[in-house]
Amino acid sequence: MDLDTFKEIIRNIKTKHPHFFELERAISESMEDVIAFQRQYQIILPEKYIQFLLNFGGGYFGATIIYSLDKNSYFSIYSHNPDKVKGLLFMADNECGDYYAFQIENGKCKEEIVFYNHDSNAIEQGIEFSDVFEYLVKTGLCSVI
Repeated sequence: MDLDTFKEIIRNIKTKHPHFFELERAISESMEDVIAFQRQYQIILPEKYIQFLLNFGGGYFGATIIYSLDKNSYFSIYSHNPDKVKGLLFMADNECGDYYAFQIENGKCKEEIVFYNHDSNAIEQGIEFSDVFEYLVKTGLCSVI
């Protein structure tokens, strides 16, 4: 899914269900925030995640959450990524202790999102979502589409 298609879905849902977008959110990110994060963690974020953050910011999004680059936000990606889990960047959680994550290979996050189970301390089989837009539509907006 591309950014324009995602924005069109959001416009349609906002018209019918504006309350889905009234919960706490972090401020929209700037490209400087993205660059600072990438330098600090020595990784390149997925392009679609960057697009989302620049356009919408983090926080609640429909019935789900997505982490923000705002260090002062409750939804800060900085505070939700423990050093003990290598090769993954958590970008959201299910509020039950499990995470949705980007896998990191050669210093670059993949667009695909995997599910990390905190009980087994492992990724569950397969790719959960092809990109952040699909994750947000299917977990945060599926009940209204």
